[in-house]
Order: sequence, then structure tokens, then C-alpha cells
Amino acid sequence: MKKIGITGGIGCGKSLASEIIRESGYKVLDADDLTKELWQDENVVNKIGLKLRDYGYLADEFTPQGVRAVARRAFENMQIINALETVLQPLILEKMKLWLKKREEEGEKVVFVIVPLLFECGLQYLFDETVTINVDNEIRERRLQLSRPLSATGINLRFNRQWANWARSRYATHTIENNGTKEEFKETIEEFLRAKL
Repeated sequence: MKKIGITGGIGCGKSLASEIIRESGYKVLDADDLTKELWQDENVVNKIGLKLRDYGYLADEFTPQGVRAVARRAFENMQIINALETVLQPLILEKMKLWLKKREEEGEKVVFVIVPLLFECGLQYLFDETVTINVDNEIRERRLQLSRPLSATGINLRFNRQWANWARSRYATHTIENNGTKEEFKETIEEFLRAKL
């Protein structure tokens, strides 16, 4: 089974790529969906709370709501990011590996996994090929301001957390540019699928 990892900065079009690939009949896993699942697990939230308390962000008695409130400030503080990643990343990796194993057992020939921090977390070893979707920062910023309630500061904090386009392209097997329209991007993804699979 060929495993293809897809990455790219925030606002680059990973979700749209996932939708297009699914519509083409391929199985796709999005690591962001795994994160959302884990946040619904009270045991995981408690583990995050304990880790945040170790960093001094929560009192001895904390609530799930309090944990989530602190976590929402993650991009403002590296310690909070580290606390979240210490708990969440191993669990996400475990779920990802289990999903890949099940797809292989089902006889899938090609599968895709969307991983926002694929290279940043050193997860390229999981995949036979990697694709980065690149968008110029000015265009990404405009798109994010239209689609999400993020300030310019919030956007820049997220940009700084991720590798630059050139760095991802240096390590990725393939680079797909997404500076045009949705229709153009859809055509590019479909062309990639036809050419590579």
C-alpha cells in the first residue's frame, strides 16, 4: 500500500485537497480530526490538565473547561504548546499508525494522510511520498482573515510555528502551488492524482 503524506502551512488548502481526493475515491485521514477526537476524551483532557499544572498554568483542582481555556492560548506561549504536544502527539501517532494498518488490511492500494506539522514533527518516515501545498504568505493571510476569526498577530504566530514554503519543498517529494482559484487548485490536484497514481 502506498502511503502519501500531505502537509502545508495554515490556510494553504489542505482541507480542500482532502475533499477533492476523497471525491476521487481515495481514503484520507486528517490529523486535525484525530486531535478533535482526542479533545472529546475526558481522560486525555485530564492528562493535558496535569501537564499544564506541572507548567504552572492550572491550580490543583482544574476543570475540563479550564484546561480548554488555557489550551486556546497555545500559540501565544511555547510552554503551553510543549505541554499539549507532549500529551497529544504520541496519541495522534498511535491512531495514525492504527488507521494505516487497517487500510492496508482492507486492501487499499493508495491512501493519504493530512499532517499539518509533518516535517516539523519528523513524521516523513511513515510515508512513501510526501506532498507540500504552498501558498504565498500574503495570499494565505488574506484567506485566513476571510475564513477564520484570527487577528494579524494570531496569524503570524501560527506562521512562525510552521516551516517556510521553501523548507517544506526541499524535503517533500512533490510541491503543489495553490496561489490561484479553487477551480485551478482542484484541476491541479486531479492532475496530480492522474499523473502519480
